[in-house]
Amino acid sequence: MQLMRYCLSPNKLAWLREELGEHTDKLLAAMDAAGSNYLAELTELQAGDLSAGDSQLKFAWFQQKLALTTRLTDAELANLTPLSLVDVRVELVSSDKLTAALQQLSSESVLGFDTETRASFEPGVQYPLSLVQLATSDTCYLFQQAVLGERLAELKPLLENEQILKVGIGLRGDGQALKRDWDIQVSPRLDLNWAMAQLGAGKEMGTRQLVAALLYKRIDKPKKMTLSNWQQVPLSPAQIQYAALDALAANLCFWQLIDKLQGFYGKTTVANKPLLPPSLAARLASYFHPA
Repeated sequence: MQLMRYCLSPNKLAWLREELGEHTDKLLAAMDAAGSNYLAELTELQAGDLSAGDSQLKFAWFQQKLALTTRLTDAELANLTPLSLVDVRVELVSSDKLTAALQQLSSESVLGFDTETRASFEPGVQYPLSLVQLATSDTCYLFQQAVLGERLAELKPLLENEQILKVGIGLRGDGQALKRDWDIQVSPRLDLNWAMAQLGAGKEMGTRQLVAALLYKRIDKPKKMTLSNWQQVPLSPAQIQYAALDALAANLCFWQLIDKLQGFYGKTTVANKPLLPPSLAARLASYFHPA
């Protein structure tokens, strides 16, 4: 459990590290251990008012939320195994393969979704959207505007298909770019930052923290790649990997979130208060398996 790190603001945690140095993590661990012991005792004490099962469920839910929304340090992130494209097929879609790719994606219920746009370093200069990435759990398709030209508009029926959920991380800019450049209204869509906020994350977690919390993996986000020229043809191997991993990570994180919340969906306390926030439960209801 990482209760103390969750409760401390970044400024307070930085102050603590400045004051205690290498002893900080040991102090936090000791405080967390004491907190765990107290909560275990509290669970036993509540047995007279709550059923043991209900008390255990509340404690399990508390721990799950804590695990999902506590940010890892840079050192902890560095120790994780990198998320990779092993056993994942990546296809940079050409014009002659566009129809087949869209047909394949149309059979999915959930797609990892992301976009890339060439960065501008000149005031007042804005480049059009360069790349759309869509991923299943084992395949990632990259649709590059410089390759497909006006045929990129053929993504509209897929991206507006109400039967296919598009999931991603920080989707506002992606949606705005597609609406601005191609009159595509991406719907329905789920921003995983929003989902984690419903569980108590104090601010947007971002791709690195979400991948760590849900997949126990590390995803590197080098600024050199983020700001690279996404309109160049062909894309470099590093660009292809960067773009594919973003969409794949969104898909995998979504299904891991469903898996971690499954046991709490539809469960209530004795006061009939649902464990899952109603707003989140409503958005995810169709993806949970019946109890």
